[in-house]
Amino acid sequence: MAAQRPRDILLVHNGNSPQARVACDRARGIFSAGGYTAVFIDAPSARELSATLTDTLRSRALHVAAVVAVGGDGMAHLVLQVLHEVGQQGVNVAFGLIPAGSGNDLARFCGIPTRDTERAAGRVLRGLETTPEHMDLLAVDCADGTSHVCATTVCLGLDARVNARANRWSRIRVSAKYAVALVWEILRLTSRDYTIDYTRPDGARRVVDRRATFLSVANTSSYGGGLTIVPRADHRDGRAELFAVSDARPLRILFLLPRLLLKTHENLAEIALEPVTAMTVTPHDAPSGELPAHVAHGDGEPLGPLPVQVRILPAAVRVLF
Repeated sequence: MAAQRPRDILLVHNGNSPQARVACDRARGIFSAGGYTAVFIDAPSARELSATLTDTLRSRALHVAAVVAVGGDGMAHLVLQVLHEVGQQGVNVAFGLIPAGSGNDLARFCGIPTRDTERAAGRVLRGLETTPEHMDLLAVDCADGTSHVCATTVCLGLDARVNARANRWSRIRVSAKYAVALVWEILRLTSRDYTIDYTRPDGARRVVDRRATFLSVANTSSYGGGLTIVPRADHRDGRAELFAVSDARPLRILFLLPRLLLKTHENLAEIALEPVTAMTVTPHDAPSGELPAHVAHGDGEPLGPLPVQVRILPAAVRVLF
């Protein structure tokens, strides 16, 4: 007798979010109609949510068809940490996403409807019934010994400081607060010097010293709720893109922003785009009273201090997009 296919779909969400709870309820109906059982996973804190999901996967992996993050980029980031961890232990489960947050850069990049829960749930079902697809992830090792995986972008320069400031404003929509935080940081602009040691897809290694404002490594095209930095990003090509904006005056940086929104910035002299498979970024200066600490942010979440090592993990997770 053939083994029965797993029929449980874990819907992982922030139990304090009314929007996520409504999305879970609506998705449950779609999954039930498709012959699957929706199992809600929530907890009061991110730490407890990660622990609950990890324990569930370790104990019930044979019954789980998919783990679906219901929320924004932060929830996707949390779920991917757990899937990567248990995947290294031999538990491999597909990842799905139903947007129900304020920042949905991963969903938009992958063409997942951000305002139609039923259609997003339908994509999960179609993914379960078709040939498996996989996406790359970014592995990040920070100076404090912590390790992470990221789906979208790892920010290391001014963009990381914008993330940190925007995260303090919890009551404002992500795209709006990111824009305000961006202007705030640009007006207080301080470029910084970095050593960037990177490997290209052809295996060639380069080490450069660069004075930069923005400095990121991207697996997808945008961050901050839709600010496009790598228009031709491909999350399945086994490489990432180093994105850097050179030292420039605040007014010049403000001039560049509309070009980013219009996706016409790639040929500007201040912009550097370089394909990479691995890189190490080391700041030259130490934090002080005037210069904040260098802290990397990935998928909009704080990761840890620089120096950091970032490398591409090709086809790291099966996705239901």
